[in-house]
Amino acid sequence: MRAAAQALVAALDQEDRARAVFPFHSAQRLDWHYVPRERAGVPLRSLDERERRALRALLRTVLSAEGELVVDEIVALEQVLRERESTPERPATWRDAEAYSVAIFGDVASPDPWGWRFEGHHVVLQFSEVDGKLAFTPHFLGTNPARHEQEGRVVEPLAREQSLGRELAAALEGTLAPRARVAGPVPADVVHGPGRDERFDAAEGVALAELPEAFRGRVADLLGTYVDRFEGPARARAQELVADLGALRFLWVGSTEAGKPHYYRLHSPRFTLEYHNSQNDVNHVHTLWRERAGDFGGPGVAPAGGR
Repeated sequence: MRAAAQALVAALDQEDRARAVFPFHSAQRLDWHYVPRERAGVPLRSLDERERRALRALLRTVLSAEGELVVDEIVALEQVLRERESTPERPATWRDAEAYSVAIFGDVASPDPWGWRFEGHHVVLQFSEVDGKLAFTPHFLGTNPARHEQEGRVVEPLAREQSLGRELAAALEGTLAPRARVAGPVPADVVHGPGRDERFDAAEGVALAELPEAFRGRVADLLGTYVDRFEGPARARAQELVADLGALRFLWVGSTEAGKPHYYRLHSPRFTLEYHNSQNDVNHVHTLWRERAGDFGGPGVAPAGGR
């Protein structure tokens, strides 16, 4: 990852390099969001083909082939939204597949802490390396629309995250169901978003330790869908984070019926994973992964003021 970041920095022209590289402790490193907006760094629209290839090589050090495809499909949805939301009088220029930006934080040629981010609407890929340890949170992927037809095929980038979560919630019966499933209301969005560091009730949801073995297997499959986005050391770090299933709790809010608003959360003392789908007639998904003490590489390397 470091070598690929060095290659990207070297490929950038002088102007783009000045826009892309920030000190590691820059406040920009903690200023993340998944909405359409202007972002620090260099947008795709400014990169030539050589620079784009260098960026793609960096992305492939952390994303699996599956994860890369999902990110590409999410970025392509900006054109779908532009076509849907534009009028002759007002083109939807705020929907822009070229607005995704890359930023580098710190000196990639030194052993000091460093990181990088690829970010835009519905994509936050944030990586930090501190003392040889890799952090990948906050990590956000979302889709709007969550499901649509394009050139005769159905495009649904985050389908497994939804279907496996729903199947798990629907399968829970008996005394465990009331603790795992809440009728509503569904939150307006993921709860643990930018600037919101609330800590969830540790007893909320059902503990995996209480579930039969078959249900724990379902949870492992669901977690695997999120882990499978990553490659190399990023994947190893994600696997490490979710390894302790005994400390995990599962909560589903809303209906398990297809087309009805719903939300679920997997949380432990170490991390939270959230899935939300209620907007745009339940066709707009947000997923968010945060590590309680490890976002951005940990509180010891984050500037005062937090996230």
